[in-house]
Amino acid sequence: MMRSEKYIVKKKRKRKKLYETILSLVLLLAIFLGAVTGYYSSKIMSFLDGISADNNDNDIETLENSKQLEDLEPFSALILGIDIEEGGASRSDTIIVATVNPKSKDIKMVSIPRDALVTLPNGVEEKINAAHSVGGPLLAKEMIASYLDIPIQFYATMDFDGLIELVDAVGGVDVDSDLAFTQGNYRTPSEPVEITEGDQHLNGEEALAYARMRKKDPRGDFGRQDRQQEVMINILEKLSSFNTVTNLTSILDSIEPYLHTNATGSQMISVASNYSMTITNIEQLTLDGYAETKYFPHYGLDVYTWEPYEESLIEVQDELKTHLGLETSDTESMHQHADESEHAAESEITIDDDTNGY
Repeated sequence: MMRSEKYIVKKKRKRKKLYETILSLVLLLAIFLGAVTGYYSSKIMSFLDGISADNNDNDIETLENSKQLEDLEPFSALILGIDIEEGGASRSDTIIVATVNPKSKDIKMVSIPRDALVTLPNGVEEKINAAHSVGGPLLAKEMIASYLDIPIQFYATMDFDGLIELVDAVGGVDVDSDLAFTQGNYRTPSEPVEITEGDQHLNGEEALAYARMRKKDPRGDFGRQDRQQEVMINILEKLSSFNTVTNLTSILDSIEPYLHTNATGSQMISVASNYSMTITNIEQLTLDGYAETKYFPHYGLDVYTWEPYEESLIEVQDELKTHLGLETSDTESMHQHADESEHAAESEITIDDDTNGY
């Protein structure tokens, strides 16, 4: 039995800067690695091999993806921020899909709310962020590709521990908080993090607490997004500084255990070398929808979920398909209509022939 309480939710449209900085962080790291590969070649390749899944370089999917990059064709990637919960469950707290087109020299991005309602392969309704917990990044990639109705070639995941280690590796971040608050510590919940109002320098654990807080902010999610952006920009500035090159080994060592991808080392170098021009032109697409509190029998609880308006979902799907050079729903509908018309015409001719035979 399902009990629901619906209300309209308009997803914030002006998120472009936040997603630009998140994606910039990922791509800047890749481009940076490509730039210094000549000097640190053995370390770079060791790092890339360490974060890459155990793919067979000769399996069909890997070969197809490599050929796609060699031909400079558009591709899509899934970026997951993973929250490892007590007991080992690992749900995706952040879900971003990016399509990259070197011909148009741009990137289109869409964020999927972690509470989006989906049906898992076992027939159970769940939030989309549970896909990673149930079947890892491969199931998450499969579910999200189906949700957006596009192929997704690559995924990259990084958990909160990785952010902590990265911030510490670059020497911390400087922030200017517009309010004072106390937030639970991700690693040691019994030792809360104290954030003061104004300028301050934060280590990794403090930066994560600063970026995650939502409930005590009068602006809610909007305030949290601004703080996330502030932390990301600080990390970008540190990564682009001269000192980063001299500290390369410690930075790579700090994030290697927490960063994982299905891309091979050569594929990552190819993206860094041949697709870097796209980073200057990023368009953020927005899914509009509504939230509802829905009863999940397997939990025995009413759970907050989110669903997109069908019109909004189709619009985003079509934009991504066009960017990837695929047929949109309108094109598919036209082809279907043409096939039906052709079939109807053939049937009509057959009837006429039969009639003329009498």
